[in-house]
Amino acid sequence: MDISDWLKLPAVLSAFVVLSKFLYDLASGKRTKLREDYRFAKELLSDIESGHLHPYAKQKGYQALVGTTNISTEEVEYILTLKDSAQCLSDYVLARKYLEKIESRGNTLLRFKPKYSSEKKRLTLIIWYVCLYFICAMLVASPFILNIWFNFSGKDILLLTIISTSLFALPAWLSLKEGARLARGQHLVANQKSHSWKLLVQY
Repeated sequence: MDISDWLKLPAVLSAFVVLSKFLYDLASGKRTKLREDYRFAKELLSDIESGHLHPYAKQKGYQALVGTTNISTEEVEYILTLKDSAQCLSDYVLARKYLEKIESRGNTLLRFKPKYSSEKKRLTLIIWYVCLYFICAMLVASPFILNIWFNFSGKDILLLTIISTSLFALPAWLSLKEGARLARGQHLVANQKSHSWKLLVQY
């Protein structure tokens, strides 16, 4: 194996980093149709502000806004009182399985469920998910990496890629998704310090 083979490795690793960034953005909900989201949110909030929107229509509007039926109207309305509410809403949709909503002295607050209340435990889980993603992703890409040294035939690379993808692509995606959930949940909980305590829409 000569120096040219070793020079191929940084190119493969660079492609891996770029792909990982794209997948993280996708997993954390950053890849959205912004113009369509803007138009829909503007129409929905305008309808709510008019005061003539039926509670059922408002609930369905909020569910369409967040893209899930598992979030209540009260939860969405609370998120809308936070600074940078669009990002907070995206964070909450992603991290909801790790969070709980509590009422304290008449105020609403989001916090991690008791099982995930330890910051040390959350950091450990994030590191674990990132490492698991890295291992699985490298196993998915292993046919191309190994080809630098073993010079597989096209048929062999295709077969190895099918095998590695079928075995490790899903675990890689799920581990990245869970790591993103925890990271965005931490961002949301910390962001409550900037709570405005003023609802951004009128009723």
